[in-house]
Amino acid sequence: MSIETEQLHLLRRPEGRPRPSDFALVEVRLPDLAEGELLVENLWMSVDPYMRRSMDADAKDLEPWPIGAALDGPCVGRVVESRNEAFAVGDIVESMSGWQRHFISDGTAFVPYLTPNNAVAKRSNPAASPQDYAGLLGMAAMTAYAGMNCLAAIEPGQTVVVSSGAGTVGSVACQIARIRGARVVSSAGTDEKVEWLRSGLGVDHAFNYRTRPIADSLRDGCQQGIDLVLENASAEHLSACLPLMNELATILVAGFVSIYSTGGKVHPFANFEFVLDRYLTIKGYRFMDSLDRYDDFVRDMLHWRAAGQLQFRETVYRGLASAPEAFCSLFDHSVSGKVLVALGEGAP
Repeated sequence: MSIETEQLHLLRRPEGRPRPSDFALVEVRLPDLAEGELLVENLWMSVDPYMRRSMDADAKDLEPWPIGAALDGPCVGRVVESRNEAFAVGDIVESMSGWQRHFISDGTAFVPYLTPNNAVAKRSNPAASPQDYAGLLGMAAMTAYAGMNCLAAIEPGQTVVVSSGAGTVGSVACQIARIRGARVVSSAGTDEKVEWLRSGLGVDHAFNYRTRPIADSLRDGCQQGIDLVLENASAEHLSACLPLMNELATILVAGFVSIYSTGGKVHPFANFEFVLDRYLTIKGYRFMDSLDRYDDFVRDMLHWRAAGQLQFRETVYRGLASAPEAFCSLFDHSVSGKVLVALGEGAP
């Protein structure tokens, strides 16, 4: 049967930092299912910094969000009606049809960011909850895993620097580096987050980049040089790392959160001569290129959590109407860890 549901639409393309008033909660009616389709009730949705770029008309890495129509983003839901023999009522599925309570899928196999938004994949590990698939086992966590476990050759005793360590990518990357025996140096934007990095995550040297020059803090923490950087904060942070890099070291760039609200432009950064002098490798990467390791990722993350080797901090907002506030919180330094929105009656 057709169903009344809710979606969040983009009202305008913001200049600078996004605001909750840039979104509108809209009631829509979905049609009856056709043969081969299934109806999904979303339980959890993720909000992530990259979405700020999707708000711009000239977004290049992903399709710009439309004005006045359903948006997209990582989410986990439950099949509540099915006319597709491959899916049963009650199946848990992951997709990119976030920002709405319900959606209709034709059962196309889900590949993050590469398939239509309503493509779906079953998620059924008995050790994982639907919430886990949006958080601990979500795309941001896999970005950290791809960098630390698939692309990096970390050896015990090496020094690894992770920027913005209190965010999802940063906090998971710090912990994986520690599990692999590295000495970890990381930054955050508040003293509370710095303390969490030190006492909660076991980071060897953590500092507040807002209260002391980044270069000075890195120099104190990296007296044997830097062997690997996972950069997801800013060109300024990357620039400060370059003079401290050891020969043949690697910098993995997962993103620059600092530029998402300023048009996505990276201004020229300092100390580039060290890339040549130290024979450095700088590599931008996408977690999608490591999807052949997805089963390893799920196994390792669940094992590390069960063994007490990995914490996963989450900030949960409740109800679809709270999603704009949840999203905007990513840019005012008020939260740490993964930000999720609980949707539907099945989200505890």
